[in-house]
Amino acid sequence: MTGADNMAYDLKLFSDFEKMPGQPVLRIYSWRPKAISLGYAQKVDREIDLEMAKALGWDVVVRPTGGGIVFHNEAEVTYSLVIGKDDPLLPKGLIPAYRKISTALIAGLAILGIKSEISPSPSMMERGAERRRGGVRGLCFNYPAEYEVVAAGKKIVGSAQKRGKTALLQQGSIFIRQTPPGDLSCLKASVAEVNAVSVEDLLGREVSFNEVAAALESGFRKVFNSLF
Repeated sequence: MTGADNMAYDLKLFSDFEKMPGQPVLRIYSWRPKAISLGYAQKVDREIDLEMAKALGWDVVVRPTGGGIVFHNEAEVTYSLVIGKDDPLLPKGLIPAYRKISTALIAGLAILGIKSEISPSPSMMERGAERRRGGVRGLCFNYPAEYEVVAAGKKIVGSAQKRGKTALLQQGSIFIRQTPPGDLSCLKASVAEVNAVSVEDLLGREVSFNEVAAALESGFRKVFNSLF
């Protein structure tokens, strides 16, 4: 599915759950063609050179959730979860909910053979140093939040939420393969590098969508008591 179709589908699942709560839904999907997604609060014309992005073969889409810019190349694997905010399997509160979902991602990565953990909360000094190194204020994978997943000291999963009256939508991308540095030239701010580590970097081999999807599904089933 295209980026626009994927975002519309996730938003419909969330809106339907808001109208009539039901069984939680976990989606795991990829992007065809490759796409750059921005958080809902970001401005496309401020962040992206659209002509350059098109020339490089990238679609551009805005997510219904927050967070920063993500380059979803065609190896990218993304998950979305729609669940009731008061679901008994989910702790109350924004950060506790993020952290519970992160434990499912960690369990899935472990099945792939990757040791990961929830990022510790960075100090203000560390955040300033990360921004100076990364160069791009709004690039998602340069800044692990305290509830996100890191491996080998670097971010490997980026996630963001949209919360409604009864439901939440969490979307997240698993960084599978590095995007060619030249493709970052469509960003309007300069960037030295993506300060993240990919699944293929850590495993030293290519991984398929089906392999990653099966591992993530197993991780979510383990942490959420076979709910999915």
